Amino acid sequence: MEEWHFEQRPQRYEFAELALTRSRFLEHLFDGQIVPADLSRSARNFASVTHWEELKCTVFNPKASRVMAVVGIHRPDGYSGLLRRHGSNEYVRFFIDWGRGEGYQAVNLSHFKVCDAPLGSDPGRYPTYKLLSARFDEDRYWESVLDGIQPKVRAVLSWHQVPPKSASYTPVFGNVIESRIRIESISELMGLFGEEASSATPGLQTQEMRVV
Repeated sequence: MEEWHFEQRPQRYEFAELALTRSRFLEHLFDGQIVPADLSRSARNFASVTHWEELKCTVFNPKASRVMAVVGIHRPDGYSGLLRRHGSNEYVRFFIDWGRGEGYQAVNLSHFKVCDAPLGSDPGRYPTYKLLSARFDEDRYWESVLDGIQPKVRAVLSWHQVPPKSASYTPVFGNVIESRIRIESISELMGLFGEEASSATPGLQTQEMRVV
């Protein structure tokens, strides 16, 4: 049986403080201003906040030569600010540990834009899901498997801030998961959601990888 993913559990915080920090980030983002140092320091008091967005799983799909991750968007707002005119970015960086003592190696960065829902929208449509993917070296994957080594994939989700090429990075808004799971199809991927699969499948959107 293949190993299920490890997930960093989100910590508990006062929601009012979280929401204020998020709002201040949005204000500076849409004013085109650099986030001030005091706000950045304050934000680092939080880690792996998944109230707004969350990585649900990450897997290998060797048949398609891709690593994949599913991101859940939990809320109708918190992405575009008070004027709701703009969106913000969700970033996912993928890493692979080939099991040969090199540790995690950065593969690629993928991202998609997320916006607040229009006023009056049905909140029952949330959560929605995005499927992101990035290419990897399929030949190297099978070489490891034939040598009795099961590679690991790690995905790092970070809202607004591009995660660095350091596998030890912990995002403020977002989370980190890793797994050795191998799938053969998208339907098999959705089966990993268990009871969530039926509600997740209709809202699943595919986001092709963009190299940054």
